[in-house]
Amino acid sequence: MSTADNRAAAAWLCAAVPDLLVGALADEQVLTWIDQATQAVRDGESAVAVCRRLGYSTRTDPDKHADDMVGLDDFGLDPVRVEGDYHCPTGRCSRRARPDERGREPHCAVDDAPMVLRARPRP
Repeated sequence: MSTADNRAAAAWLCAAVPDLLVGALADEQVLTWIDQATQAVRDGESAVAVCRRLGYSTRTDPDKHADDMVGLDDFGLDPVRVEGDYHCPTGRCSRRARPDERGREPHCAVDDAPMVLRARPRP
């Protein structure tokens, strides 16, 4: 898989982990599985391989990127919008985000860290 595929899979995983954790319904085995998957990505394993291990199989088509969306057609997953002033704290993925409705900074679920605010050029 290409770097673009891996960045897209990492962006999806980062955005999806909170929902996956809620969906685990406090099942310790599932929670451990999700934690091991995010740790594997932090340790440098391909996010594509981790998504496959989580049960998201890929097609052999090339990844499709369109507009401001990270293409995850290969996984049959909804794309993650690439927008906002915050970005991945490690640079591993293309995910961007904005503060939530209460003004809290976005969080990277893979690295369990706040996302980094991009510097804006001065006018």
